[in-house]
Amino acid sequence: MSSASQPPIPASRAELVAQLRKLEDELQKVQGRLLALGGGTLPGIHLVVEAAGRRALLSSGRVTEVVRLVATTPLAGAPPQVRGTFICRGNPVIAVDLRKLLGAKEEPDLDSQIVILAGTPAVGLIVDRVPRLVENPRLYEGDLVAGMPKGWRESRLAAGLCLDGEEVLPVLDPSPIQAELAGRAA
Repeated sequence: MSSASQPPIPASRAELVAQLRKLEDELQKVQGRLLALGGGTLPGIHLVVEAAGRRALLSSGRVTEVVRLVATTPLAGAPPQVRGTFICRGNPVIAVDLRKLLGAKEEPDLDSQIVILAGTPAVGLIVDRVPRLVENPRLYEGDLVAGMPKGWRESRLAAGLCLDGEEVLPVLDPSPIQAELAGRAA
């Protein structure tokens, strides 16, 4: 590849972060196409998340970090699954209770975790726990509608299915949540 065809090197940290976000978005699109094709594996490392008695996979490329549950400041006019905002490493984060989106009625336990997603606005998904990571999970090869685990069938967040051993797990796509919150100032 000649140097004439390479894009210019960004000059600032903000430009590098913006370039990284574009690459992450492209990675998510390619992974989505792989999910649609089925067979083989879904490349990359994925977090196993547990929320409201359900388990799912979330690509590590979508995550900046996982933190303990913290106090939040309510966000006026927010839907019930939005617990509020908090500051993480100097940046505002909107905390969304994934558990409530899945039907949980009770408040999260004090040992719950927040999975902070890459992107703008910064969104943190409150989950019961992140027990482990899975590398290159096998793609589910059966009927996606019939194979979707109970509790995820009506969810707009399930982008596809993978296998963790013999357990069928949905692969989460949190972009609908991020899109809904894009207009809210944290």
